[in-house]
Amino acid sequence: MVEKIYLVRHGHIDTGEEKRYVGRTDILLDKLGKEQAKSLQEYFRLIPIDTVFTSSLSRCVETANIICQSKNLIPHQIREFQEIDMGTWENIPMSLIKTNNAQAYEQRGQDLEHFTPPQGESFGALSQRVMKALNEIIQANNGTIIIVAHAGVNRVILRYFLNISFQNIFTIKQPYVSVYKLERKSKKSWICDTIQ
Repeated sequence: MVEKIYLVRHGHIDTGEEKRYVGRTDILLDKLGKEQAKSLQEYFRLIPIDTVFTSSLSRCVETANIICQSKNLIPHQIREFQEIDMGTWENIPMSLIKTNNAQAYEQRGQDLEHFTPPQGESFGALSQRVMKALNEIIQANNGTIIIVAHAGVNRVILRYFLNISFQNIFTIKQPYVSVYKLERKSKKSWICDTIQ
């Protein structure tokens, strides 16, 4: 059984000038992102790791591959760790959604667990698919693992372990290449530390 999880957000990506909803859009790391991933490689160099798992989107796969270069490990791609599906809001600047879909934008803020963008998914649905996959990984593996994923994915994992409501999910900071360490305290209890 897994005893320790390092939960990592991928490196920096170029999403343009305006803040936008980037969920399933498959974007490669930019130059800064690759440099950030190399800093993660250095961080993990002397930490014993048994297995690495990653979202199957390119920005996470690239980050995981760079981390693994010094570990002699090959990351396992997990489709369930892909970022939240923003549906028709995907890759649209937030300012446009706020202007053109003001009521829906407000509804999302009031009910993050259940609100679903057109053709997308809610944070509740994201949490269900992510936590199912994570629990299977915890049961089927041993020791210490790294999971490289996305801001939304990492937030629903941390929300679960920290017992935070969906409405407070954005209080969980997720800068690029942030690292959280989850360590088993007992069969059902974990300790969470922010590393960077």
